[in-house]
Amino acid sequence: MNVESLLVIRYSALGDIVLATSLLEPLRRRFPGARIELVTSAAAAPLLEGLPGIAAVHRLGRRGPDGPRALAGRLRGRFDLAIDLQEKVKSRWLALLAAPRRLLYHRRTTGQALLALLGRDRPLQRAHATVLYAEVLRPLGIEGPGRPEIAVPAAARARAGSLLAGARRPLVGIAPGATWATKRWAPERFAAVADALHDSGHGLVLVAGPGDAAAVGAFRAALRAPLEADLTPLPVDVLAAVLGELKLLVACDSGPVHLASAQGVPALVLFGPTSTVRWAPPPPGRALSLGLDCQPCSNHGGERCPLGHHDCLGRLEVETVLGAARELLS
Repeated sequence: MNVESLLVIRYSALGDIVLATSLLEPLRRRFPGARIELVTSAAAAPLLEGLPGIAAVHRLGRRGPDGPRALAGRLRGRFDLAIDLQEKVKSRWLALLAAPRRLLYHRRTTGQALLALLGRDRPLQRAHATVLYAEVLRPLGIEGPGRPEIAVPAAARARAGSLLAGARRPLVGIAPGATWATKRWAPERFAAVADALHDSGHGLVLVAGPGDAAAVGAFRAALRAPLEADLTPLPVDVLAAVLGELKLLVACDSGPVHLASAQGVPALVLFGPTSTVRWAPPPPGRALSLGLDCQPCSNHGGERCPLGHHDCLGRLEVETVLGAARELLS
């Protein structure tokens, strides 16, 4: 297949965007002279604009000059091939307008999609998310993904340096939040792990997003040790820059895990309802799960445990997490 220009589309969510970058290195190798452009979210765009071999990154917004209609007008007919990794009506429409040849990511079979519509969305455990993305490239003669990659802007690294000036090192990041309640470990237990790591000589960095206010509040109330930095109000590129300075990130299954892992920072990820097969961090990181018979029960988590007990994280003890953290730090 002769491809001189290609478009890759993935615009949500942050962790998925980072994992989707695992296709860029195989695409660069397969089409060394091709012009590669990306469509992504405004928040993630700064982390992709400096990647090698990427000619342009297009921000997709809700309306205005970055809205779907305006962006479609700029992309129309400009590419030989479009790769849709989003699997949404909007992304398929953009791919259709952008190129005569298209490859579409299919997360589920038709039968699985029908079950999902009926509220029976069974967890995908066939392979890691990067491998599932890479399967879309098989018609191009590409087998398997590369590693996820991000490019942190120099200005973001400078700001991170200012935030961490004089900080106690080595630094451990603590990320107690997650989008869905069933993916969250108790903030008080996160605080106990953080206090113990501080007592053994590590500086602490709080990692959270604007939607994590409740978890952050409970974590702060239980924490004895001081924080070297609080990353809750930071833009994504500065957050990524600070994550790159950590020796370890301890987190629920959430976006910061993939930002840290893409920079080679090990993440200790506490898994409850979601699949370690699909979402585990790469080495040297570690997925920590009790491996109960009911795990995993969901692709993305939810507000309530389907069985009403939430044992997957409720029975995960502080000493178990602390022991795993110390192993990774050593």
